[in-house]
Amino acid sequence: MKFSAEIIAERFRTMERWAKEAFDFARALDWLGDANQHPEGSEQRELAQVRDQVDWDLNDCCRHFAVLRRVRAETTRFHDLLCDVVVERMGDGPDALRLMRRYHALFGDETGKDGEVVPETFPDTFAWDTYLRVSALAEQAEQYPKHIRHSARAMHGWPMIVSHHLDGTHEFRRLAELLELGADYPLAVGPRKRRGTETPLLHYLEPLVWRLHVLRKVLIETEKTRGHEDFTRRLKPIWWDFMDTPPTPEVVAILKGVPSLPPLMQKTALEWSRKVIVPIILTEDAGTQETCEIPSLRNIWRHRSVKSRATFRSRLHSAVTDTLQRFGRP
Repeated sequence: MKFSAEIIAERFRTMERWAKEAFDFARALDWLGDANQHPEGSEQRELAQVRDQVDWDLNDCCRHFAVLRRVRAETTRFHDLLCDVVVERMGDGPDALRLMRRYHALFGDETGKDGEVVPETFPDTFAWDTYLRVSALAEQAEQYPKHIRHSARAMHGWPMIVSHHLDGTHEFRRLAELLELGADYPLAVGPRKRRGTETPLLHYLEPLVWRLHVLRKVLIETEKTRGHEDFTRRLKPIWWDFMDTPPTPEVVAILKGVPSLPPLMQKTALEWSRKVIVPIILTEDAGTQETCEIPSLRNIWRHRSVKSRATFRSRLHSAVTDTLQRFGRP
C-alpha cells in the first residue's frame, strides 16, 4: 500500500467527516428517547435503533483508536500525541510514570525559560489528581463499602490523606475492618515490623507474587471455559498486554505449573520459590551477572561466595523462600 503525507491526511479527514456526520445524525434523534418505547415496525423505533447503532460504532471506533494511540506513544516522537496520552493515563500510576519518563527524555524536564520547574507539569498534575481522588475515596468508602470491598480485599494497604495535624490511625483501622482490607492478598497484611525489617528483595518480590497470585486464580476459574485454548493465548492479558513482548516458550513452560500450586502461605513458600518464582527470576531478570539490573538480585550475584549460576540459584532460592516465609500468610 502506497503512503504519503497527503494520502494519510486525506484519509483521516474523510474519517473525521464521517464521524462528525454520524454524530450530528445521532444528536438530531436524541428526542426519540429509548427505542423500546416505540411500537414494533414504527419509523420512530427504526430511527432510534439506527441512532443507537451509530453510538455503538462511534464508541467502538474511539476505543480502537485509543489503543492504537497508546501503542504509538511507546515510540512516537510527536509531542502532542505523547502529551495527550500521558494525560489520559494519569489514572494508571505505573503506566503514567513510564510515559512521563519517556516524555522528559524526548522533550526535556518541563522547565520554564529560566530553567525553573513550572507548575502543572505532569508529575505535579499526577500528585494533585491523586490527592483529589484519595480525598473523595473516604466518602466513597462510607457510601459504597460493599462495592469497594472487592478491591480492598486485594490490597495490602489503603490510600489515605496523611497530614501533620491529623492522626488517621483510628480511621485506617476502622476502614480496614469495614472493607476487609487485604483478605485476598497473597502475603500477610498485618504489621510487618514483627517479621523483621522490610528488605529490597521484598519490594522486588511483592509485585511478582501478586502477578502470579492473580494468574493462578484466573487460570483456575477459567479452566472449564478456556481450558481448551492454547496456553499462551490464555495468558493474554493476564500475564502480558498488547504493549509487552509475548512470553518466551521458557516462561510459558514455567507458568503452566502455576494452577497446580497450592495457595501461597508460609508452609508452601518453599514450593512456590522452587517451582515458579526463582525460575521466572532467572529467566527474566537475573540470568547472568552482566544482564542483572535489579539491585537486590545484583547484590546476591556479587557475593564473594557466588562463583557460578548454580550457586546464585541456590542463594536466590534461599533468600526468596526466607522472605516469603517471613512475610507470607501463616
